[in-house]
Amino acid sequence: MKEKDQDKILKHDYDGIQEYDNDLPKWWVQIFWITGIFGVIYALYFHWPSTPTPAEDLAMKMEEIGKLRVVHAASQPSGAGSEDTLLTLVGNTEALKLGSEVYQGKCMPCHAAQGQGLVGPNLTDEYWIHGGTLPEIRQVIRKGVPEKGMLSWEPLLKREEIDAVSVYVWSLYGSNPPNPKAPQGEKGERK
Repeated sequence: MKEKDQDKILKHDYDGIQEYDNDLPKWWVQIFWITGIFGVIYALYFHWPSTPTPAEDLAMKMEEIGKLRVVHAASQPSGAGSEDTLLTLVGNTEALKLGSEVYQGKCMPCHAAQGQGLVGPNLTDEYWIHGGTLPEIRQVIRKGVPEKGMLSWEPLLKREEIDAVSVYVWSLYGSNPPNPKAPQGEKGERK
């Protein structure tokens, strides 16, 4: 073998151990340089003063969502969810039928089939925890009561479904179902 084809032994010797002067594999050197360059770019991008921090980025996105909510609310009909609008649905058989379907599919597990209450309160008596007017009932359905375990139905139901189930729940008053849950909340007038 020629001298240049053979590995060269370095001139230093420690405790009888000799070391060859081998180059690192090219793929290893390339990965080393790529990692170093990536680290510098990453540090400049994420730690440069003009780049928003994750908290600032979240605040900007939440602000955008707030603006979209305002636009969405402005696009809703002006009377959507008002007491007058809900009162027009009281005698509407289509709305009551839709409300009954939504109630049976979403509300029945907690409030029982006839509104007599299971986990949730009795919806047929004159006692209300969060108010018994149509707008108050609608508000509870829309926003929920997280501390009591009732979720917000606003993201899951259409506005028409929320209005219909609000009117349906309001229509359950005084229906006297069997085995009603004990009254909860304050006695209120039905308006």
